[in-house]
Amino acid sequence: MKILKYLFVISLFVFPIFNTRAQESSLEPIILVPGIMGSWNWETMLQKDDLGNWNFFPLDHTWNNMIDALENAGYEKDVTLFIAFYDWRQSNINSATDYLIPTIDKALLNSPTGKVDIIAHSMGGLMARRYIQSDDYRNDVDQFVMLGTPNYGSSDVYTLWEGGFIPENWGTSEEVGIKIYLWYITTATAQTIDNYDTVHSFIPSIRELLPVYDFLIDSESEGSTKSYHSLVEAKNPFLENLNFSGTGLALQNLGGITVIAGKGEGTVGNIPVLLRPDSETKLWVDGIPEPLTPIRNDTNGDNRVLLDSAFISDLVFPEQPAQNFLQRLFAQIFPAVYAQFEGDIDEFLKQVEIDSKHGDLPTTAIPEVFTALSLAQPTIAYIPPVEPDNITSFWFASPVEVKITDPQERIVTKDTNEIPGAIYTGESDPNGVKIVIIPDGLPGQYKIELTGTANGEYHMAVAGFTDSADNIVTTEKDVVEGEKIEYTATIDPQSPGLPIEISEPVIIEPGVEKSAIELTDDLIKDLKEYYESGQISDKKIHQSLFSDLKIILAALKEAEITRPVGEKYPKLHELKVKLAKKLAIIKLNSFISKVETQSNKGKIDPLAALDMIAKTEAIIAKVGP
Repeated sequence: MKILKYLFVISLFVFPIFNTRAQESSLEPIILVPGIMGSWNWETMLQKDDLGNWNFFPLDHTWNNMIDALENAGYEKDVTLFIAFYDWRQSNINSATDYLIPTIDKALLNSPTGKVDIIAHSMGGLMARRYIQSDDYRNDVDQFVMLGTPNYGSSDVYTLWEGGFIPENWGTSEEVGIKIYLWYITTATAQTIDNYDTVHSFIPSIRELLPVYDFLIDSESEGSTKSYHSLVEAKNPFLENLNFSGTGLALQNLGGITVIAGKGEGTVGNIPVLLRPDSETKLWVDGIPEPLTPIRNDTNGDNRVLLDSAFISDLVFPEQPAQNFLQRLFAQIFPAVYAQFEGDIDEFLKQVEIDSKHGDLPTTAIPEVFTALSLAQPTIAYIPPVEPDNITSFWFASPVEVKITDPQERIVTKDTNEIPGAIYTGESDPNGVKIVIIPDGLPGQYKIELTGTANGEYHMAVAGFTDSADNIVTTEKDVVEGEKIEYTATIDPQSPGLPIEISEPVIIEPGVEKSAIELTDDLIKDLKEYYESGQISDKKIHQSLFSDLKIILAALKEAEITRPVGEKYPKLHELKVKLAKKLAIIKLNSFISKVETQSNKGKIDPLAALDMIAKTEAIIAKVGP
């Protein structure tokens, strides 16, 4: 009887654990697939080794709400919720093999059904389709949800592919990401002299977003429509194959498809074009848009993709009569695709239109996504992330260390960030690319301080972006290791044309290293700034640390005394120097200990603490043994 009692008690604890694990394992894993520019890895994208990890672009909050909603529903990152980051620059054919399949393999390790669900945004849906419609497909996808996927292409990318021109009405964050990348590659590579070359050489995926429908209007021919088949450069072999080869039938093997498309937003539909002048031999082969930034002239879309481009019933169930030349051609070559689907088509393929912008769909479509996945509706009403009114940015392709000070004397470095929302990002290489991005940057004068980390040439750009304008001002100069160069940049996001002025460079300390005394003076100033900015929250802590630094400074000055104490007492002078150094090192180590302790207690901001500790260690290294 006692044994039975013990087993009963144990069961009270063990069975709930097993039950919880069973519930967790009953969730079919979900894979989120971002759209173009939704994945970021500087090490790979800057033509370096494939180091570091892919992640979201620092300004991209597109998926935050969806991830939060799914986690609240019981999904766990890297267990039942995965993100298929990928190199969006390369062809979707390669991305499906190199990135999506390995992510599916990881997810299948925790799948109770041997299948996964995919939620894909924009171009991510095309990449997922490429996998499902290819010979590589392993029947491992259950529910497939597409959010604003341009299944027939998007007119919005025409200017980028044919002219290397980024439309002025693209989103502010999107402009920053693509222009940073284009600026660096065009600057750093000999084979590219402009954006057109860079796009065609390094971002072939742009071509895979071009429309496969008639979208150009010949303004010089009484507004007649130019046939897609007459185009020269604006052809999309990828979508032609994906849509018109009959492989769309493979989508019938899924557990279900939900297409969610946005509407009610001005979207580029038809683009009026003029013939390029005879003097132009590279750009605008199929015509120059008039105006250059195409007008968003169709409200049946989400501001990037038209409803007619997102919906795919004729691709999945091509039993309907073929509508265009390519469809009629492939209907003759592949008549088998016109076989009847066994099942309820309306249940299998749901096509939903909602009022939404393209970038907002991973938030606005959460209720429809949860319905598609048979999940209980979230109790939270999620709101799409708000785009900043302006973005101020500083880019450095160079061997320099960077310090930016804004008009309110707030600082951003690799170790310190006093500006709310500001981002410091770039390569892990100290001599590589560095970028500072400040959403809703203040108008006024910014101070740019550069310190050479090696001998070489640096390139710097100061950029501003708003919904209606952008401006990029660049400069370059040679630098030597240890050299300090200072600029001021005046930016006014509120003025027409977004003016930017960069001062002439001022060389502060060419190649001269600071002494221990000078470094301590700087640390005293930093301590004051941290206290005034609230990064040191307690006045007594600030006073204690300030007192320590004053003692350290006095000891260092004593150690620097070079006049003899007297010819009779040279050893006494040597002893005083040693004692002063010893006292300084003791107090410096004590200073580090205090900073660490107060940081652990939450009294000092962690980034401020790390900065002060690093600078104190530099002083100790200067003092020596």
